[in-house]
Amino acid sequence: MEKFIQKEFDVLIQFSKQQLLMRTLLLIATGLILSLGMYAQENKSIKAVKVTDVSVLNSFGYLVSYTVTFKNTSSKTIDHIGWTVNYYDNSGKLVSSEESSFNSDSMVDPIVAGFEKTLVRTPRIKGASKAQIVVKEAHSPDGTKFK
Repeated sequence: MEKFIQKEFDVLIQFSKQQLLMRTLLLIATGLILSLGMYAQENKSIKAVKVTDVSVLNSFGYLVSYTVTFKNTSSKTIDHIGWTVNYYDNSGKLVSSEESSFNSDSMVDPIVAGFEKTLVRTPRIKGASKAQIVVKEAHSPDGTKFK
């Protein structure tokens, strides 16, 4: 009986060591994943317009398109948004920057208060893998300017 109890105890000790190892590995992996987020460039919004999503499409070493979703956080309709897009490589180095805009007079409906609009741009930037959107200005049809 004592041998049986000792064997069960040894199994429990071995199981506890494995659990401790798995928890340690999980903690390390979680730390690595969270630290990757520190190097990502954050999008910058203004009072009336919030950037809710940016995604990119890369092909053969080029950033061939990006999709950006803007949310109108004001109480007025937005008919113009001006922004700067910064393109970064995998190491976080700035590759290029350019100005872009959305105007409702270019056959795109304005963004009603509280709603979102997703836009696609095709810049074709060599060596870039990430895009950061910095909203500079917005305008409503009644003449209100947001910065």
